[in-house]
Amino acid sequence: MKFRLYSTSSGWNNRNASLETHLGIPIPPWTLRYAEITQVTNPDNSDYEKYIMPVCTTGRWKCDDQFPASDLVDYDPTWYPPQPDPPPPDEED
Repeated sequence: MKFRLYSTSSGWNNRNASLETHLGIPIPPWTLRYAEITQVTNPDNSDYEKYIMPVCTTGRWKCDDQFPASDLVDYDPTWYPPQPDPPPPDEED
């Protein structure tokens, strides 16, 4: 899996629609989308607020050939803010 980042939701939505057409989605009788829109939510990441398009590189939904290789990036775990540690369990007296 690779990813393509978009600056606007309209750019993301247009590309998702073109990928769905390329992949033959939706497949009747099911309603299916190629991807759900998500954003970089970590304000400390340089790609903050960009839209993340997953790009399958293998399998039935493979579509990396629809993108210039230079536009694809690896997953970045810092796209999302770190989750706080859960509180310790209550101790019994």
